[in-house]
Amino acid sequence: MSNPPALPSPADLHEDQIVALLRSGAHAALLSAYFGEFEYRELAQLAKLSATRGNGRGEVVFILPGIMGSRLGSLRRRITSLLWLHPMAIAQGGLSQLALPAGKSLRALGVMLPGYLKLRLSLEIAGFLPVFHPFDWRADLETLARALTRAIEKSGARKVHIVAHSMGGLVARIALANDRDRRIQRLVQLGAPNQGSFAPVQAMRAAYPTVRKIAALDQLSTAEQLARTVFLTLPGLYQMLPSALTADEPNLFDPAQWPQDDLAPDAAMLNRAGKVRSRMPPPDERCAVIVGTNQETVTSLRLCDGGFEYSVRRDGDGTVPLARALWEGADTWFVQENHGALTNNNEVLAAVSNILKEGTTGRLSTTRPAPANEIVRTVSDTELRAAATQKVHWDRLTLDSRRRILDPIITPEFSSAVPVVPRTA
Repeated sequence: MSNPPALPSPADLHEDQIVALLRSGAHAALLSAYFGEFEYRELAQLAKLSATRGNGRGEVVFILPGIMGSRLGSLRRRITSLLWLHPMAIAQGGLSQLALPAGKSLRALGVMLPGYLKLRLSLEIAGFLPVFHPFDWRADLETLARALTRAIEKSGARKVHIVAHSMGGLVARIALANDRDRRIQRLVQLGAPNQGSFAPVQAMRAAYPTVRKIAALDQLSTAEQLARTVFLTLPGLYQMLPSALTADEPNLFDPAQWPQDDLAPDAAMLNRAGKVRSRMPPPDERCAVIVGTNQETVTSLRLCDGGFEYSVRRDGDGTVPLARALWEGADTWFVQENHGALTNNNEVLAAVSNILKEGTTGRLSTTRPAPANEIVRTVSDTELRAAATQKVHWDRLTLDSRRRILDPIITPEFSSAVPVVPRTA
């Protein structure tokens, strides 16, 4: 028996090609290395079930990923050139092409399947017709919302649902204001930073663990250089900065509230971000929110010598603090889960199907946990920048090592706790 032909990297394949391979069992070893062995077996089973239970005439559900959850690249003469997330392109310094406005020709080419394929297959099995809606997560939220509205109109469906993770939840929220014909029947947010998150602050400060891991692959740039030349140019990051919820919190849309160093944000982009956030619409009866809880999460910061110092509490999903995920007036459910895993949690997925079909669910709690006021630890920009300083050569790594390095990225946001970095005397 001849061997099957060599397979390109799974990251380069379309989601339908991946689903076909999962159903056939072909290239199991490679896909196991890509998804993880347990995850591969689970996805293969779901893919086979969706083939028999899928409903080609089901209600359309648009699935929106979070920030960094869409693949970015160029498409010329039907030839795809992937930049985000392609490790060899990153190793050669390709991330500099993400900077705006110089890199505006890049486009969204698909979603990060380890973070979202299980959600799609689960919705298919539940009788829906799910459609991935990747987007350029670097871009202005209002621009992205208009593009979502056009995609919904182009779908031809009179009524659609939206399930949106993280940043995608904000894009969908803004799209509600554009939905004059009320095509959007239900919107379910998963871990959306409705009042912002401190992760964008850390990304812009070269202190976010994901940024540091990416920089370890880049043989030409440091994390600080990437933050300065790329992340500080992206409107999407600015527009997810945390709002001041109390009078004693800093207003991070004011440039004077930031450290005055070579990683200071752009004042005009801060001003624009504040205006975009102020225009976000309130919820109505179509809106639902699922919030992750009880994970170590950066919940506040203060300005100190050398940058920001962040306080970590068990009061959020690891990326979005609980209070900042809330959308006042929307139906809300709570689950003990981390940010990146919300789209893979079986109870969450069952709850999403319930909400889309019935408007409610008994799978998750509606009781908001008491605030976790105890500070687990504090950590500064300087301490976080001490992590992941050594370069990693992708071509020298085993498949398993490659997966471990990319795992916090392809899930689509870093979901584990802020690392413990010992304080220096």
